[in-house]
Amino acid sequence: MTTKFVVFTTLLAAAACGPAPRGDRFGNGSADGGGSSSSGPEICNDGIDNDGNGKTDCSDLACSGIDGCPVCGQVNTLIGAPLALPDGVSSGNSCSTDAQCPASTPNCISFTQSSGPTKECHASYASTLNFVGFGQGATLTDTTKLLKVCAKLEHSYLHDLQIELISPSGQTIALEKFGGRIGPKIFLGIPVDDDTPAIGIGYDYCWTMASTATTTMLNSTMDNSTPSPTVIAGDYLPDVPFTALQGAALNGMWEFRVTDLYAIDNGHLFDWSISWDSSLVSDCAGPIIQ
Repeated sequence: MTTKFVVFTTLLAAAACGPAPRGDRFGNGSADGGGSSSSGPEICNDGIDNDGNGKTDCSDLACSGIDGCPVCGQVNTLIGAPLALPDGVSSGNSCSTDAQCPASTPNCISFTQSSGPTKECHASYASTLNFVGFGQGATLTDTTKLLKVCAKLEHSYLHDLQIELISPSGQTIALEKFGGRIGPKIFLGIPVDDDTPAIGIGYDYCWTMASTATTTMLNSTMDNSTPSPTVIAGDYLPDVPFTALQGAALNGMWEFRVTDLYAIDNGHLFDWSISWDSSLVSDCAGPIIQ
């Protein structure tokens, strides 16, 4: 599977290097890839040392995103085969931490339903990236430097899902809050809407503070030519602002988590990515992740 995310060349200046396996807490058990071209450094089109660093390969700042060079601060996580999201799998246990949940439903998910706020043990897709490329002890003091979190998804009911980003120091934000299965049926991508394992067509969605659109703006963000309204691919405002990550440790395990909180409707995740402003990265020629 080859998937391309938007390359953020206007804000990012050099190449992130060093693909390495990461943990996948639910799914196909395959290693997540990303962060660099697997074929090694490529020469920029101009072959010129543009920034005076003595190199014309991907470590030259002007080579970001050119000829296959990755972008400094951007890490793509490739899952392999599209991953079926656990469809409403829950032990029903109440919880306050993950440690209180059984192995089959290891994630303590905080969400709001008609009866009010609750925490419950669920099976989720949870993928971690171990960042090592920021300054020692660095924290996220300027949350505008978290540029985007993106995922390629298809699902036959948007309101089933809660999509979260969790920092190494424990701050959790909901990019997409669980909608409580309330409201019209809304697709993500083009799912196969018959509750079979069949794989639909994923769309690329990004959450960024630079957007003003939300995924539930029916008049402006929906494609109504499909059997149910489909959220068009693009950039959307997260339900919880990135400012909630103020002070988060930059180095360490960042986790992307998708939980399907209701059974019946289902979907698949194809891949996800996270992008930082390159000014946070200590050395764009070195590895940003392990």
